[in-house]
Amino acid sequence: MSATSASLSLFRSLLRESRKVDNYNFRHYAIRRVKIGFQTNRDLTGNEASLALREGEEQLGILRRQVVLGQLYPTAPSVMENVA
Repeated sequence: MSATSASLSLFRSLLRESRKVDNYNFRHYAIRRVKIGFQTNRDLTGNEASLALREGEEQLGILRRQVVLGQLYPTAPSVMENVA
């Protein structure tokens, strides 16, 4: 898998997992962090890019564990979630 397709796949996976976060504030924070992280690392090449991909995969694992914890201990819906 090329670096471009790997990074795109990682980006999609991180966004998908971010949308699963139960808490409104944490969910939007995670989505914002994913977008900002990829924007700042957009121009990396070579070894730096592979290190950033590895770090992103670690962050994906952390985010997946956080989603599971959020599902185990759900919170009340935020007022912001009810706004259409």
